[in-house]
Amino acid sequence: MLKPLITAVMLLAATPAFAADTPLTAAHYAQQLGVGMDVDWARTDRGIREFDPLIVRDFYNIGIRHVRIRVADPMTEARLIHLRKLVEACEEYGVIPVISYQADSFKADPDAKNEAQLVAWWSTVATFFGTDHPMLGFDVIYEPADKLNHDLPALNRAYEKVVKTLHDIDPQRMIFVAPRMRAAPEDLTSLKLPAHSQSYLLAEWHIFPWGPLKNNGKYPWTSGTAAEKAAIRGRINLALHWQQKTGHASWVGGWAVGESMKSMPTESQMAFASFMACELSRAKIPYAINADTQFYDGEEGAWRPAPEPLLKVMITPECEKPDVKPGHHEARSSAHGAQSATPAVASTAESKEQPASSASQG
Repeated sequence: MLKPLITAVMLLAATPAFAADTPLTAAHYAQQLGVGMDVDWARTDRGIREFDPLIVRDFYNIGIRHVRIRVADPMTEARLIHLRKLVEACEEYGVIPVISYQADSFKADPDAKNEAQLVAWWSTVATFFGTDHPMLGFDVIYEPADKLNHDLPALNRAYEKVVKTLHDIDPQRMIFVAPRMRAAPEDLTSLKLPAHSQSYLLAEWHIFPWGPLKNNGKYPWTSGTAAEKAAIRGRINLALHWQQKTGHASWVGGWAVGESMKSMPTESQMAFASFMACELSRAKIPYAINADTQFYDGEEGAWRPAPEPLLKVMITPECEKPDVKPGHHEARSSAHGAQSATPAVASTAESKEQPASSASQG
């Protein structure tokens, strides 16, 4: 009989941020994000169908502190109701929800019509949530790319209009904006951020969204050579310098080691995961892991056994301290206080995943 009581106490202790009496700043919000995960709970037919609120409990128990809820389709009443279900489940189990819009039409053609559609989409979402759910974040454009790579004025103009629209509805809503070139840290300096929104505006950027992929015949990570590590640290430092110069906080919206769900992780994948997690932790930059379907089986309501060791390294790696001898490690402090619990078993229909959009996952 004690287990339900213990669980209730754990959940109450996990959610102080939702009931904060003092106004939340972007810097404090970034600290609350911790380690998260990109999820398809509102992006694919299968993700929508298989979602069960107890899945959020499983995420919390393994150490996930926020989820990036990707959405691809036009907003409808049914989708809004589903999003509210997700947000409420996140609040119940102490996980911060961030809604992220793919904005495929605007990326493909950033003209006035598609810009207006982007603003209207977010206006609909923001009006629906109003000033409720203060920890709910809005990620305006998931991976600005395509024609936006060559139209920086259109990107900055869209951000200005969307941010104004959202903050007219809720002046304290946390909003993320990402640079072009699929949120490359090198392009953070090209963002033109509204000064009046500084306390509630963050940047989203990422590297290796699907792991170290071959480019120009070379992999950016093989065995973790000094040059490979230096190149990754250089890109993280670009974001740190931008943060220091602008006073804005940032978040890595997704990184991965590559395909991981079908087999046990390789030694190279484990080393890369540990290095990335430790470097971002040292930089005090929160990050999300890409993506839920790699690690969690929504139909079974359980973590996939093969990649679970990899996931745990990505959440709580053992990191060397700069002032200790090589070979001595310290586990990255875990704020999640993970508790053992029976994984959720979602009652779902048996069918293959049918994307709600033909957009690629990136």
